[in-house]
Amino acid sequence: MSLAGIRFDYIHAERVASPPPNTPLQLQMNYQIEADRAVRRGNVLELPFALALTTNPNAVTLTIRGVAVIQGEVDPRNLPPHIAVPLMQMAMFEASLILRELGMPPPIYIQQGGGPQQQQQTRYF
Repeated sequence: MSLAGIRFDYIHAERVASPPPNTPLQLQMNYQIEADRAVRRGNVLELPFALALTTNPNAVTLTIRGVAVIQGEVDPRNLPPHIAVPLMQMAMFEASLILRELGMPPPIYIQQGGGPQQQQQTRYF
């Protein structure tokens, strides 16, 4: 079994407002693989997925829906990591490109802080 391709069927992004200056954005992401809607055509499985991303404070909403095309036998309810991880990475990569076009910071995890005595703070830029 292998991931033969990914097709994006629906992409919607909207910049709702400009984020307040010097305010870190918190990202809420919901990633869902819709195994109930999987369609098998011969030796190929088409597996729908959806990615929804919002920010707090409310600055951006983003929705991506698509289909993963998987060759071979696979249980859509229990995807192996070598299929599930690249699928999520491609959706996040597409989301990063769209966020950049909206003038928003990419959803990249950056851990800030000095030495071990300083409290670690997680921020998204």
